[in-house]
Amino acid sequence: MAGQLGGLSGSTTVTIVVTDVNDNPPRFPQKMYQFSIQESAPIGTAVGRVKAEDSDVGENTDMTYHLKEESGSGGHVFKVTTDSDTQEAIIVVQKRLDFESQPVHTVVLEALNKFVDPRFADLGTFRDQAIVRVAVTDVDEPPEFRPPSGLLEVQEDAQVGSLVGVVTARDPDAANRPVR
Repeated sequence: MAGQLGGLSGSTTVTIVVTDVNDNPPRFPQKMYQFSIQESAPIGTAVGRVKAEDSDVGENTDMTYHLKEESGSGGHVFKVTTDSDTQEAIIVVQKRLDFESQPVHTVVLEALNKFVDPRFADLGTFRDQAIVRVAVTDVDEPPEFRPPSGLLEVQEDAQVGSLVGVVTARDPDAANRPVR
């Protein structure tokens, strides 16, 4: 019917849905984060929250966080969990803190995509790292007695001013102030 007037034609609506693929890794907006916490903080206390950003959408932004290294702390002083609603890393105290033995902890926080599309493996690793420094603040601690407990006895006919015994106390704080 080519060339004839009133040829056949039609029209339709086509809907094209573009879906996201996981082609962007998580990225920390900063390479270092700093927090402080008192040495008396109980185990389970949140030190702070950090969030890596991901340019993808939907489940392609889901990530997990891991602590990779802890410098000089004997390890595992902190743990990290992921807030499933906000995708934030929550750094939590896992062992008792002690300002006198270690006033600063440094950890490497790693963010990883949960779902990695193998088609984009050539783009590199879908992870990022940031350094987190946690400064432990000193809390005044009570003196320690040596011996920690005991009994001192004195004869009832002892002269006034006689030596009954010796008890020593020390300040466990870094300042090591005299005990009065």
